[in-house]
Amino acid sequence: MAGQPLGDQTLISSTRPISSSQPTHFLPPTLPWIGGGAPFGESSPRETTPQQNRLPASINPESNYKTLFDEIQKELVAKVSSAASIGLLSNSYEALLESTVTIEKGRKDKLVPPKKIAYGIINTSNNLRITNSMDQPNTRRVFPVDATTAGITCPDTDLVSIENWGQDTGFSGQIGPARNALMNARDQLDRDAVKSLAQLYIYFGFGAEALEVLEMDPTLSGTHPYIADIATILERGALDQQNTLSYFSDCASDIALWASLSFRKIPSGMLIDTNAALRALNKLPEHLRLIIAPALSEKLLEYGDAEAAAFTLRSIQRLPQPLAPNALLAQASLALNAGQSAEAFLENVIEANSSDSPAALVKLVETRLAADRPLSTQTATLVEAYAQELRGTEIGNQLRKIQILALSQSEQFQQAFDALDSLAPTLSPYDGIHLRQSIFEQLIKRGPDFIFLEKTFSHGDTILASFSNDSKLNLSSRLLDLGFAAKAQDILASIPESSIQKRHQILAARAAIALQQPFRAQAALIGIDGLDAQLLMGQAKELAGAYSEAADIFESSNAKEQAAMAAWLSDEWQDLASSDASALSKIVKMAQPYNDDSEVGPLERANQALDESSLARTIVQKLLNEEIMQISPSL
Repeated sequence: MAGQPLGDQTLISSTRPISSSQPTHFLPPTLPWIGGGAPFGESSPRETTPQQNRLPASINPESNYKTLFDEIQKELVAKVSSAASIGLLSNSYEALLESTVTIEKGRKDKLVPPKKIAYGIINTSNNLRITNSMDQPNTRRVFPVDATTAGITCPDTDLVSIENWGQDTGFSGQIGPARNALMNARDQLDRDAVKSLAQLYIYFGFGAEALEVLEMDPTLSGTHPYIADIATILERGALDQQNTLSYFSDCASDIALWASLSFRKIPSGMLIDTNAALRALNKLPEHLRLIIAPALSEKLLEYGDAEAAAFTLRSIQRLPQPLAPNALLAQASLALNAGQSAEAFLENVIEANSSDSPAALVKLVETRLAADRPLSTQTATLVEAYAQELRGTEIGNQLRKIQILALSQSEQFQQAFDALDSLAPTLSPYDGIHLRQSIFEQLIKRGPDFIFLEKTFSHGDTILASFSNDSKLNLSSRLLDLGFAAKAQDILASIPESSIQKRHQILAARAAIALQQPFRAQAALIGIDGLDAQLLMGQAKELAGAYSEAADIFESSNAKEQAAMAAWLSDEWQDLASSDASALSKIVKMAQPYNDDSEVGPLERANQALDESSLARTIVQKLLNEEIMQISPSL
């Protein structure tokens, strides 16, 4: 049976048997090119003339048709599978899962999540032409350029091409015709017109209006999720719920800009293509760039790319319009990140009395608190006024917290505690402890003694034990300075053993010595060195009655007076006769045995006794006035 040409291949017809008089040699089947013509142009011509003697003589064509076609089918399936596995072929159907995203309060819309795509192929040679599935180079597979590093397909750039959603003409000249087109001739809502109007509002920076327009048809937010997400970003600054934009922050397209802005706080480990975000920003019209650039600068600075954040602000600094308060606030963030003073920027924003003034005030107070600089009463009053005006909002709650810190920094401790008590029901346990600890830190540094003691003893041990270890050490140190060793010892006992450090041991030894606990003090000083530790060890030895050891420790620490005093109390007090302690050495000499001279008469001995008595009184009087004999207030 003669073969019928089909393209550049030859297939065998199976309509009738082959007679025995026909030749037994025929053209074997070859696979066609998958997908039609060669994708890279014409390759070398194929041989289409029948070729002889291709099959062994042992094959009987009449009895092996089924076997032959089975082999053709298997080889075809193998070729198609190979081409699909290496990316030359792809399935035309992709199963799509649905997820729910809250766009507006009380409503959920179905969104199509991003889908993962097959691995792409890197062509290592620019001179290589692929003509069929067998010529595919065996090289490493990577993600294609239109996908994220997680293998998720990036959306089409046209979906977020906001620069094409409006024109350079005036707002009223475009918004009027767009609103008139919402209803068609039969008074039916035109969904395309609704979409266009929402996009136009976004083009001019009106996020709330765009969301209201989308509400005219509840299905639009689901079918066009990117429009709803961008409108929400313009209105609220970020997206509070899970959204489709969050997957595309490292796409090398315009979607990276809005994906970066969608986060309220950049998640740890998130990747952002900053170059793509900057390119998308520069495409926006000037009026929209003035709104978006400061927000993007803050996000990139939070991401850790200060250079890209600075480039973002420079893109609007060259515009003829003066910088708005939100841009000045972003400049302040850049200055603080670089370790420079930002108070000039922040004060300008505060004086502008704009919507960004409260945030600038918060940052100003935080900056001065971090530098341990006192705040004026005027600043604390301004914080209180803004907190009252914006109560119930997120920035208002933040201002209430800053108000407490500002009051404590300006040494208005009673007002700070009162404000904390009124705010406590709305605070989390962590925030409540953190704010109370912050007040105490300022109280320890600047508070009068009586206010410090009143607030310390009025708080229960449970509250004080919840402070950080550093705050506990500072609190114990001031209590010891004021003579309240027992309270300090209780606070020190709440520090876990795993966190004990040298300062803790020193304070514990001080408290034990003040409470007449010499052996506890010696145990606390085990394993540490230094002059402070040596002097405390000497005091503990002296308190325990080991005067000789105490004298040696004081002597090695160059504490001459303490060494002399300890030696005076020890059994070797007579060794002080040659010491530098003049008062003690004179007492020692006076107490030495008197050598009687028999040649001296009774009258002379009486005169000597009077002289010795007078000298003794003088020495004792002088000794009592010596600093070494003064009683320590801690004893």
